[in-house]
Amino acid sequence: MRHWGVGKGRKVGVVGLGGLGHMAVKFGGAFGAHIVVFTTSPGKREDALRLGVAEVVVSSNAAEMKKHAGLLDFILDAVSADHDMNA
Repeated sequence: MRHWGVGKGRKVGVVGLGGLGHMAVKFGGAFGAHIVVFTTSPGKREDALRLGVAEVVVSSNAAEMKKHAGLLDFILDAVSADHDMNA
């Protein structure tokens, strides 16, 4: 994340809130970035907010996804399963 300039003033998307996504949230927050978590599980909203993320987007909600299109400086995709990268 440091290599790609993640830090204060940057808006960072983290796709997936499992082990690697959890660490991305912690590191990104420690670097001072504005963190947006993308998840398919609405139940993870509270977990993400407890970790200090600024925003949580449920990826199955097209309106939420559209609202964030083109606004991120960096995206870390921590999902190991096959999924649509174009979304």
